[in-house]
Amino acid sequence: MSERSDINRLVDMRAALADIQNLTNVGREALRADRVAQQAVAYNLAVLGEGARAISQGLRDRYPDVPWRDLIAQRNLVVHEYHRIDFENIWTTVTEDTPQLDQMLSVIQTTESARS
Repeated sequence: MSERSDINRLVDMRAALADIQNLTNVGREALRADRVAQQAVAYNLAVLGEGARAISQGLRDRYPDVPWRDLIAQRNLVVHEYHRIDFENIWTTVTEDTPQLDQMLSVIQTTESARS
């Protein structure tokens, strides 16, 4: 199996963010009532964190403003401590933090693609 590049990981992470946005566009109460959609959001948070974990240390060091560790910790919570997932925390994360994160990753993806 070939190793994925940082650019590929960034693409994966941005796709997960787009999926989260699409899943949460229904609004807070509709999402609260839809367990399958909540699980899909959690899955995409895991994908986001796995992508962050797999990004090279060099790239992470070049962009210290990205909350790489927080993304990885969120992934670990979703995967290993799923029983501790709190809807309110997830809602806050996906509505307040992910739009800014997508902007940051977009800039990184553009910058790093130009470097290649």
